[in-house]
Amino acid sequence: MTIEVAETRVEEAMKQLARKLARDIHMPGFRRGKAPYRVMVNRIGRDALRSEAIEELVQPVFEEAMAEIDDVEVYGRPELTDMELEPLVLKFTIPLQPHVELGDYREMRQEIEPVVITDEAVDEALERIREKHQVLEEVERPLGMGDMATLSGTGRLVPLPDEAEDEAAEAAEAEAEAAETAVPEPTAAADESAADEFDEDDAYDDDEYDDDEYDDDDFDEYDDDDADDIIFSEERIELPLDPKRTFAGTPFVDYLVGLSAGDESTFRFTFPDDYENEELAGREAIFEISILNVQSRQLPELDDELAREEGDYESVEALRGNTRAALEEAAIERAKSELVDEMVEALVARAEVVYPPAAVDVELDGMIDNLKNQTQRSGWEWDDFMRLQGLTEEQMRDSFRETAVARLKRNVVMRQFVLNEKLTVDMADLDAAIAEKVASFGDNEELRQGMADYYRSGYGLDVISGEILQEKVYERVHAIYTGQAPDLAALESEEAASDEEE
Repeated sequence: MTIEVAETRVEEAMKQLARKLARDIHMPGFRRGKAPYRVMVNRIGRDALRSEAIEELVQPVFEEAMAEIDDVEVYGRPELTDMELEPLVLKFTIPLQPHVELGDYREMRQEIEPVVITDEAVDEALERIREKHQVLEEVERPLGMGDMATLSGTGRLVPLPDEAEDEAAEAAEAEAEAAETAVPEPTAAADESAADEFDEDDAYDDDEYDDDEYDDDDFDEYDDDDADDIIFSEERIELPLDPKRTFAGTPFVDYLVGLSAGDESTFRFTFPDDYENEELAGREAIFEISILNVQSRQLPELDDELAREEGDYESVEALRGNTRAALEEAAIERAKSELVDEMVEALVARAEVVYPPAAVDVELDGMIDNLKNQTQRSGWEWDDFMRLQGLTEEQMRDSFRETAVARLKRNVVMRQFVLNEKLTVDMADLDAAIAEKVASFGDNEELRQGMADYYRSGYGLDVISGEILQEKVYERVHAIYTGQAPDLAALESEEAASDEEE
């Protein structure tokens, strides 16, 4: 925005400023506040007076100009980027609200698979329930399949051929640099001369430099070169020798069978090409493991007694039914979330999103603040954490920038989708959702009322409103994909009618 300010307005601002200054500055021959304008100009200087008057003009001039514009949504603080003094011309950069064109997304179609919970999935969940009630007993014998191993150790990926060559080259370069900078052995004469000048008692204070305090091993975990390759690092962890659970699909537990407490073992294997973690699929890893303890596991029978112990179920069949229902509910929620994510990703890919740099900065500020909070909750000071990372905050912001842009685009697209589809949360929605939330508290009227009050204000209101809106987004996405979405023109008519009633 460029604003040219009339010279008459600048002159008037200068006169107003001069009258104000005259009340504060003693001028010989004049009562306080009565010195004429020309006298004040001579005393202060025209240029100085003009500059100060312009400073006071900038804000009101900008606000007046913005008030005359109806169709501009400002995102953040405007910035005065340039100024010409005579005539006075002000140039502002104004960050505008992000804008997005979603395109013809209502033509998108996708087949939606129904959620199916298999008997095998139910059996696995019931097996986890048995394990919750297992009895562990320490034994003095080698590990067998089905036992519980307490162990420590590390596992890291074996470098790929290109990575190994790079590491070898780096090691050779480091060795060459060390050789170039090596300090030659001193001569006997030099030793004697240095001994005369060097007082060992003065140079080192045993209390200040304690060898035990500084151990190279303490800094191993901060070796950035190795961090990306480490896939397992535990000082003490209990792992069941169950090939379906511990590094499932690999021979990891097979290598532990036969080991006893106090044994150490180093082994390697290659993850299957179809391993669930794509970053590990097809990669070779080497593990160094120490066995700390061996325990046998006794699992209870899956019967009515276990069902009653787990949740006061009348029978194991009742437990099985509840387990299936819980798995189904969780699977449905995952499917809903995945469906919305797929739609949003597709929208982002095809949408035209325009946003100001300030919007990315806001996202970055939020990401840095979250990381600071996490760091402090972990007991670290932020400056110490950054020093260990070897980064400045600006470098960290740069490393987060790509993620911040992706998050911004996703948020802008989601907001526009909600606006386009006329999705809102009204009091009826809130009342129904709150009633469902507090129903689980039964006849405890005090607790029911307390939770209802929580959900009607502040953070609680934000949470439940977000949940309601998220469910509406899912329902609309599902309707679009299946070709059953309501007509947009009809939605706009309903919105207009509702506005008229209000």
